[in-house]
Amino acid sequence: MKKPLPVPTPDTRAFWNGLGEGRVMLRHCRDCDTVFHYPRIVCPGCLSSNLDWRRARGTGTLYTYTVSRRPTHPLFVDEVPQYLAVVELDEGPRLTTTLVNVPEANIAIGMVLEPVFERHEQERITLLRFQPAQPALRGAAGASAARPDPAQSLLTPDSLAAIGTSGEAVTGYPVSVEEIRRFCFATDDLNPCWLDPDAAPGGITAPPAFLSIPFDTDVPLSELAGDGVPLEQKGLVFPPLKAKRKLFGGYEVEYFAAIRPGDVLTRRRRIRDVFERHGASGSSVFVLIEATYTNQRGEKVAVEVNTIVNR
Repeated sequence: MKKPLPVPTPDTRAFWNGLGEGRVMLRHCRDCDTVFHYPRIVCPGCLSSNLDWRRARGTGTLYTYTVSRRPTHPLFVDEVPQYLAVVELDEGPRLTTTLVNVPEANIAIGMVLEPVFERHEQERITLLRFQPAQPALRGAAGASAARPDPAQSLLTPDSLAAIGTSGEAVTGYPVSVEEIRRFCFATDDLNPCWLDPDAAPGGITAPPAFLSIPFDTDVPLSELAGDGVPLEQKGLVFPPLKAKRKLFGGYEVEYFAAIRPGDVLTRRRRIRDVFERHGASGSSVFVLIEATYTNQRGEKVAVEVNTIVNR
């Protein structure tokens, strides 16, 4: 899997093309002389569409920042800690970026920054980062840790052999109007489509987030591992790892059919991928678990991919 990168649009292409040429380009209003960022088709000052592009000096000051010690996306684990920042350009606009080439101890609000153009050749995109304008404040902080000796890897041959394996199919309890209502009120999602049979064609449907509710069961504390994850989960085959704890790294769901009262869902899970990443905070193993949901008619309802980070 590749790290997500920006995709230029017609409204932003000049900005991204400028970065590729080592220039920071800002939108400029010919009518009120406002310079602004992010790129858009009307001026935020006077709502004029009489716009052009102006080259900025690229330098600015650090307006604010935060240190992210957990990856903002599973594929960014090799970049932690990340110094996420808002930079105020000399021309006035502020933009969100990442600080590079600076030890954490040297970061200070108001410090003068200069642009760093990070080129991704394969994707033909350049990202805008910032570093201290004073060379004395720069350093190698945030650089990825050296790859550990293979003997120190959290993976085992059995870990990789688990890729593609599937668990048994598990059937949830029947979906009911009462269960949908309880879920909606518990999550404060009062969309009439979930509650009123006359609000949507075909009657009441369950909210998208309801998908896994029919499979929820109570787990005694005695059956939980130290990280709070059940020691065994029916229908879930987890690869053997030398990691000690699990973290939820996010999920994606693609829906194919609505869930309605009376439906009985069946879920089958498989290990989609297992891979290791190395960063400044150590090694992590990412396990991607794909779950396919079908209803009692054999129709595919959804495909869900969960990312589990193992440390």
